[in-house]
Amino acid sequence: MAYDKWYISGDVHGDFSRFEALENKDEINVAVIILGDAGINWFLNQKDIENKKKLVKKYPGITWYLLRGNHDARPEDVETMLVDYDDEIDGYVYYEPDFINIRYFMDGGEYMIDGHSVLTIGGAYSVDKYYRLAMKWTWFANEQLTLQEKMTIEEKVKRKEYDIVLTHTCPYDWRPTDLFLPMVDQSKVDTSTEKWLNDLKDTFTWRLWLFGHYHANRIERPYVEQFFTSVEYLDDVWDRWHGKSLPDLPWWLPKSPKFYMDK
Repeated sequence: MAYDKWYISGDVHGDFSRFEALENKDEINVAVIILGDAGINWFLNQKDIENKKKLVKKYPGITWYLLRGNHDARPEDVETMLVDYDDEIDGYVYYEPDFINIRYFMDGGEYMIDGHSVLTIGGAYSVDKYYRLAMKWTWFANEQLTLQEKMTIEEKVKRKEYDIVLTHTCPYDWRPTDLFLPMVDQSKVDTSTEKWLNDLKDTFTWRLWLFGHYHANRIERPYVEQFFTSVEYLDDVWDRWHGKSLPDLPWWLPKSPKFYMDK
């Protein structure tokens, strides 16, 4: 059964309260994309299981499609995780039999979502890595893609065309530097993922790029948007740039300070 609507949002960090408004929608069968750091595979223990039970019980009409963030454990590291073909999006996903309404995109996954060809790439570096380790919080050493994974994705996407690219972080040139935390020494931040994405984006054709990670809701560049707490119809986001009824970008939408200056 096809979903009535597709929604998209940014980092959740375990707090799904922003989706309570969806409970009152007329649609009873919707899908929600989260662009990383959903926060339900944080502990790899019983606490994660309880959080997933609460999530599926509270939102029985929603199927969640989760991109991997830097604070999410890799799905393949969850003992109960399986892989299967998802007919709704024409591609393989991770899922757990006890939580079939929670599905996880592959890194380098290719899908057909709401009529759009989509590429998904998760992961990033955690700027709070050493703080998390000092506090004995979870930190995942494999939060970024390996060299082999990058090479595999490079070969897969070369000279292809995608309507939408979904990533957790963004290409290096698009980084929202005005949002950087002042207490973080940027010289010690590993930007290898962003630099790799910067080169990768020029090897294939794309029409819309959406990402999270930096905790803001705004447009970074033409055809490039950042998501955090906002929840939007995917169709609305697409039509913002490619819809016949919206030839000009609505002036009231928040934009990066570099929107008009950078390429």
